[in-house]
Amino acid sequence: MNIKNVFKKLILLNFGVLILTAVLVFFESEEVVIFNERMFASSDVLLIISLIWVLVYIVNLYFLYNFKEVGKKIFLFLFISNLILSMFFGPSAVDPVAYVLEGLSWSANAAILVFLYFTPISKHFK
Repeated sequence: MNIKNVFKKLILLNFGVLILTAVLVFFESEEVVIFNERMFASSDVLLIISLIWVLVYIVNLYFLYNFKEVGKKIFLFLFISNLILSMFFGPSAVDPVAYVLEGLSWSANAAILVFLYFTPISKHFK
C-alpha cells in the first residue's frame, strides 16, 4: 500500500474521531455530567482557548492532508499544546466510548508525528 494513502487515511481517521467525540458530548450519562459539574469549575478563558485550538487543529488536518509544509510545523505545536492544555483541565469523567475514542485520538496523533518526522512522508512537505 502506498505510504501517502496510509497517511491520508490516518488523517481522515483522526478527523472522524474528532467528530465522533464532539457528538458524544451530547450523549453523556447523567452521572458523568454531575461529576464533571462538581469537579470542574468551567473557565471561559479555557473554553475559548480550547475552541480556538480545535479550529486550528481542523485547519491543520487539511494542511496535512494536502501536504502543506506549514501543516507539519503547526501539528507539532498543537500536539505539545494539547499536552499542556490537558494538564489545566484537571480531573474529569467520561463514558467508556469517549474514553476509547480519546485513546484512539492520542494514538493517531502519535502515529501522525511518526509519519511526519521518521518516514519518507516528511519529504513530501518540502
